[in-house]
Amino acid sequence: MNRSPLLLRLLVAAALFLTLSALCLRNYYPPLAYPLTVDLVLARGTVGQSEPLVVSGREFFGDFLVVQYLDPTHVIFAYDSWGRPGRFSPTAITITPGTPLRLRIEMPALNQLRGHFSDPPGPIRVTCDGATVLDITDHYFIREPTEIWLARNPLGGAACGPDLRGRLLALDGRELRGDPSQFFTYRERLAGWLTHSRQKYAVLLVALAVLAGWIPLRGFRPAALRGAFAALRGALAPYRWFAGTAALSTLGFTWMVTQGTLHFNVTEPLGSFYDYQADSLLHGRLDVTEEAIGGEAFVFAGKLYGYFGPTPALLRLPFVLFDFAFGNLTRAFFVGYFLAALIATYALLRHACRLVAPAAVPSPAAVVLLTANLGLGSTLFFLGSRAYVYHEAIFCGVTFALLACLFALRHLATPTARWWLASLLCGLLSLHARPPTGLFALTFLGCVAATLLGSGLRSQSSVFRPLALGLACVLAVFTFNGLGYLKFKTFEGAPLRYSRPYGAERLAKIDGQSFHAANVPYGAYTYFVRPNLRCENQFPFVYLGSPTPGREFPAAKLDLPDHTLAIPFAMPGLFFLTALAGAAAFARPSLRAPLLLTCAAVLPMSLALFAAVATAQRYTADWLPFLTCAAVCALAFIDRFASPLRLSLYALLSVFTTVAVLLSFALTLHYQRETVWGVPEEIRQSYQQLRPRLTP
Repeated sequence: MNRSPLLLRLLVAAALFLTLSALCLRNYYPPLAYPLTVDLVLARGTVGQSEPLVVSGREFFGDFLVVQYLDPTHVIFAYDSWGRPGRFSPTAITITPGTPLRLRIEMPALNQLRGHFSDPPGPIRVTCDGATVLDITDHYFIREPTEIWLARNPLGGAACGPDLRGRLLALDGRELRGDPSQFFTYRERLAGWLTHSRQKYAVLLVALAVLAGWIPLRGFRPAALRGAFAALRGALAPYRWFAGTAALSTLGFTWMVTQGTLHFNVTEPLGSFYDYQADSLLHGRLDVTEEAIGGEAFVFAGKLYGYFGPTPALLRLPFVLFDFAFGNLTRAFFVGYFLAALIATYALLRHACRLVAPAAVPSPAAVVLLTANLGLGSTLFFLGSRAYVYHEAIFCGVTFALLACLFALRHLATPTARWWLASLLCGLLSLHARPPTGLFALTFLGCVAATLLGSGLRSQSSVFRPLALGLACVLAVFTFNGLGYLKFKTFEGAPLRYSRPYGAERLAKIDGQSFHAANVPYGAYTYFVRPNLRCENQFPFVYLGSPTPGREFPAAKLDLPDHTLAIPFAMPGLFFLTALAGAAAFARPSLRAPLLLTCAAVLPMSLALFAAVATAQRYTADWLPFLTCAAVCALAFIDRFASPLRLSLYALLSVFTTVAVLLSFALTLHYQRETVWGVPEEIRQSYQQLRPRLTP
């Protein structure tokens, strides 16, 4: 046996383990000892003065254990969780300034930190010189590993002052003051990381993969890397038009979603819900903590829930399991969804072309125009205006719906288990990210099953599989209601009566329901008719919100009718292709079935969105899977025309595409920098300064 490769792998694995461990330890701090035993040395105080002992969390989501002076020589202890009334010890303690008091502290902040598996917290208890002085059960916030301070309060608030004037001492005599970097030694951090952190398993797995040869070292040699790059370039050569357009579109989208910074390691306001949901799933729970959802929570049986589906949280499980970039993944996921949606759309286009002619491939014009329309000239780009939970739910739903439609069409062309299983899984994931897109995807697959059932009846072959597939689609749709039952003990997916934002007056306005048949005319008008747009003489020149009032619908029961630009105006390129798809269905029998399936599948989703009590520009993205499926059929149809007609149609489509891209950029930029909440003030001010400079 040749020992040199084994020795080399061993050395590389060891070096990799040590390097990755050191990188992980840079920002790792273990939970504090529970209970925490310290000596408190106080100075003379003034009446009513409060000073911090243990402070955890962040502004608006913090917990405080404080000492409060009744007079210069008598103190009490108090616990305060932000936004809730403080709790005080009933008995005063007599102090001698400079003489230590032995404290034994038990409170959730010591060991209830995000990413740390621990026993359920006990009561909040403080023992002073052997006597219990505070023993309560109260609210607490889950904290980040670095969000705890001893003898210091950086959060502000009214619970206490900024610093303890006395001293807090460890049993070995060390003064404990400040954040964990000030009172944890490197040895304690290493011991805590080996004991508590889940990152060590990921590091160990990578090292073992190198040692076992699963990651071949020869693949990292310069010659091997050059060969791999050349092979990749050769593999992408037939798809160069798509790769180039997708790369440019992704770069533009990345610039937008990162607010022009290209920074990904950023915590977005209301952008970390799915990280907290994933952490809850790892603990076997569906509820989340206060800081995960806050004012958007549904409160049931004393627990907080989000009405957002779990699919994006499931995608985060590996990252949360190994405590990687918690809360800072949202922008990266947006770019991932975006690229996956473009790839799925390109695959749909290639499939549609093969339906017209088995060996056909899409023309460069078709590839470039379709990719540009979806990537830069549709509401998909608009979703990049903010990387927060509302947009991620739609983005994830659209991406999986496109994949579900692709696999469903492959199953229609070649009925095999792998295609319908993949389509059903993607449809289910889409449903539990964004119900309208999931409803479209599962209805689409159900229509495919019905088509195959009809073919089976005509040919007198087995109809069991199409029937079973149709039933599976129906059951998959009802998993949305089943998840609602697990949360709220009702089959309503999101019962508004449990929602924090919905008070009695707001519920009465819509009869406590999310959908009303009386809203259908208003919804259809909003999403497909109204040009809710205005032009001004200042950059970016085009804005959401028309100065002309729209039609009145007095019977409608609306709650959040946000500014919405109808789809023909918001996405003119895709809408033009969708309209042209009707001609394709008439002229090309091979495209007729996919287009009829697409139109049938969009009806239930459209009725649901029309009947909803809320409208918004981001909701127009729910129609993107429908528009895309129709558009690829139209492009496959155009590609078979004679040259003059084909060139004329592509020239016209280029005009629509240019308008769509410019309009999408203008609406998205202004919405991001001026309208939507949560954008940093410096970004907003930079935009306000830019507008006059770009105005002629």
